[in-house]
Amino acid sequence: MAGTAARRGGARERAPDRRGVERSLIDELWGGIPALVALVPAVVVIRLVCRRPALRRLRLALSLIALAVSLGVFRRLAPTVAAPFQSYIWVLMSFAGLYLVFKLADVLLFDVFLPRRGQSPPPGIFRDILSTVFAAFVLVMLLQVGLGVHVAAVIVTSAALSIFVGLALQQTISDLFAGVALMIERPFAPGDWVKIGQREGRVREISWRALKIQLLRVDDYLIIPNSVVAKAEIVNMSSPTPLHGHTVEVGVAYGHAPSLVSASLVRTASAVAGVLPAPSPRAELIEFGGSAITYRLTFWIDDYGQVDDIAARLRAHIWYAFQRDGIEMPFPIVHNYTRSLAVAERAQRRSEVERLSGLFAQVDFLSALRPEDLARLAQSSRILPYPAGAVVARRGDVGDSLFVVAAGRVEVLSEQADGQSPRAVAAREVGDYFGEMGLLTGQPRPATIRAVGDTELAVLTSDVLRPILVSDPPAAERLSKTLALHSSERQEAVQRMATESEPPREEVPAHTLLDSIQRFFRLANVRDEPG
Repeated sequence: MAGTAARRGGARERAPDRRGVERSLIDELWGGIPALVALVPAVVVIRLVCRRPALRRLRLALSLIALAVSLGVFRRLAPTVAAPFQSYIWVLMSFAGLYLVFKLADVLLFDVFLPRRGQSPPPGIFRDILSTVFAAFVLVMLLQVGLGVHVAAVIVTSAALSIFVGLALQQTISDLFAGVALMIERPFAPGDWVKIGQREGRVREISWRALKIQLLRVDDYLIIPNSVVAKAEIVNMSSPTPLHGHTVEVGVAYGHAPSLVSASLVRTASAVAGVLPAPSPRAELIEFGGSAITYRLTFWIDDYGQVDDIAARLRAHIWYAFQRDGIEMPFPIVHNYTRSLAVAERAQRRSEVERLSGLFAQVDFLSALRPEDLARLAQSSRILPYPAGAVVARRGDVGDSLFVVAAGRVEVLSEQADGQSPRAVAAREVGDYFGEMGLLTGQPRPATIRAVGDTELAVLTSDVLRPILVSDPPAAERLSKTLALHSSERQEAVQRMATESEPPREEVPAHTLLDSIQRFFRLANVRDEPG
């Protein structure tokens, strides 16, 4: 009886001790949980900070450090609870520290040191494989030292597990080896413009699993598995040089000579911004179609990202050039007219002649001509369209035509002595004219004239003016006197436009101007003829 009483008393003493231990463990657990909870915002902050490509490579290492720190704090706050996991926590903390040191060295070497020396970093897939091999080696060593786990023996003896993992990772392994092949062969590099299948874009990143390209027109990112890229046809527009040839096809009516069309296409392409002067553009006749002759215009650029913009500008310039050169671009449709086509064309031409008559009447020096002569000029001239940015006349070119602004606006450019882009020093609005000296004397253009927006110009050429001067020789003298008078009135404005590198032209006396007009139009013999 006495022994039984003693055992019962001991049980009563141990029960409070057990409850105390449990309460202590619960208190430790509740004290250590905040350390684990703090891991979530830490990871969120790391992901927000590491958005840049270089810092993105530190994201996993910093996240592992955050986890290791959180577990270390938990071990300190709850030592009894964490005691069974001491070895595992040590392995994780050691691995996180070593991996962070490796990734810091990787970023400093490949993203800081090499770019500063002008060298490009290796492909991302090479760095990923290197990181994976290092992490696997360190993890195996830590597991063997810290936990006594022989990973190699486990893998060898787990044949079924190896087969299962191999089948599950078959596509991933295929992508990995395809990525290695792409890294060795290097058909492209980050920053290159490539065409893979029917997709065009710029290579942004090559990882161990996939290729990331930024699509050309929509700026979306396309992710293509490396195994798919390895099997596809790849066109690299940036290698071996950024020089790239592009083609535009256009149909032209059968009534135009191929030499005329080819010359117009080449001349137009050479004036478009972004088209390289060398190699020079090339136009070829490639097909006799059902309704048109097809020409292929090839031009070269060095910025493939602008290929669509350059091609669009070129097509627009071709349309304007064909309108000016009288070249027709037919299309296979049926026209239904409520009246005769010839009647409609005559009405359109009459309207154009009326506009020309009104524009030529505003040109001060042409007032020296008789009204019937002005009407003849309007009948033989045309109104031609020019797109925004088109050069109408270039300084130094030989001119033989007068331009009157019918719609839109042009600007006068002054060449800069320091090689900078020309700057606008004056403008010509509707009703203003330029090129009078080229029309009457054939002198080179004194300045470059460029269309500001879509512009229409009435063009009067020396070939149109010559029959009038031949039939009325005194008209040349009247023109010279009138032009000299108006030139003196405009001299002050010309002086304001002049720059230090380009002094204003001296006023030309009327008799000197008359001699130049007569020589240019070969009127000396006509003037000296009797009667």
